[in-house]
Amino acid sequence: MRERLSAILSARAFTVVAALVLIVGVVAFATVRLGGDGEAESAAPDTTTAPAPDDFNPTVTEPALSPVTSEARVAAGEFILAAAGREDLPKAWKLTHPELRAQCGCSYKEWLTGNIPVQYYPTGNLDGAAFAVDESSPRRVVLEVVLTAKAGEDVPPQSFFIGLKAVGKGTKLSWLVDYWAPSGSPPVPQSG
Repeated sequence: MRERLSAILSARAFTVVAALVLIVGVVAFATVRLGGDGEAESAAPDTTTAPAPDDFNPTVTEPALSPVTSEARVAAGEFILAAAGREDLPKAWKLTHPELRAQCGCSYKEWLTGNIPVQYYPTGNLDGAAFAVDESSPRRVVLEVVLTAKAGEDVPPQSFFIGLKAVGKGTKLSWLVDYWAPSGSPPVPQSG
């Protein structure tokens, strides 16, 4: 009986010591990597990379976004109502870039049935749409838009990505939608 009790106590003591060693190791790692005094990092210089040129700027910057033109925003808004809301499918066809039409693989007549590669969102009782710029260059814009129904409607807000490309030049320039998809993951149905 004493041998068994001794074995159990030894096993518990070993477990406690192992846990303490693990905790000390995690704390040491976190201290060195996430905000220590830097001595451990500077103690061994990194010899795996070539020396940086004299004009090397280690500052990482995000590429500057071009301003989104009012024409691109208007085209996005019109597309949302015409295509996502199915309010004006002939207009939606005109606002759609050939790349998005190719996803449909349908004729103009088939497009008018509403069976299109644009997820439906009821816009009849739309309270608002908020845009955030995800990508922007002089001839390409990607916006994230959150559509919200009026209070009391049984339609949850939903977020979409809409991509637009500029076609033409000068006074003939227009913006056409080449991408439309919900952002985030779809809701998982509850079982039962």
